[in-house]
Amino acid sequence: MTNIAPISKSLPLLIDAEEAIEHYNARAGQGLTDAERAYVVSVMTRDGYSNARIRKALGIQKVYVVTHLKRAGMRLEEDELRLWFRNPSRITLGHVRAIAKLPYSRREPLLRSLLSKRIPVSELEALARGEHRQEDVDIAAFEQRVGEVIGRPLTISYNKAKRSGKVTASFFGLDDLDRLLGGLGYRGEDDSS
Repeated sequence: MTNIAPISKSLPLLIDAEEAIEHYNARAGQGLTDAERAYVVSVMTRDGYSNARIRKALGIQKVYVVTHLKRAGMRLEEDELRLWFRNPSRITLGHVRAIAKLPYSRREPLLRSLLSKRIPVSELEALARGEHRQEDVDIAAFEQRVGEVIGRPLTISYNKAKRSGKVTASFFGLDDLDRLLGGLGYRGEDDSS
């Protein structure tokens, strides 16, 4: 898939499949964005083209590519397609596929959040399923409780996909570092190096 910046600032108005194919072929050498490709495929689908016919007309080899583009192009509203088109490096086809089944009221804020911060597709999928919000709340509460018990700021990052994470504890000076490491079971005087 391509993620090349769009040449024009907006998607063209394509009336039918014939115009969509002409646009696709005219822009193919210049690098179409995935949003443009999804838009072209949606116009062709609305005009009655089957996936096989779309693949043949556009010269797309892989079956799943048309399926992904069709899902994105058919489910997104016009303003969402424009937002994706204007931000092809921030919003990818993978992001759009992750949220395409959601209702507009949930999709739009997720797309806009991609503009302010980079969110991996796997994390966006978790957000779309509603898993991440609960996980964040649980981790934040645990982080606060542990921080209060040990008496220092603590940060916990957890990657659900990899089922691993990182705990970061702050310290204030070398004596405080020694106390922190001692609490973790490290005894510097036992070091033989």
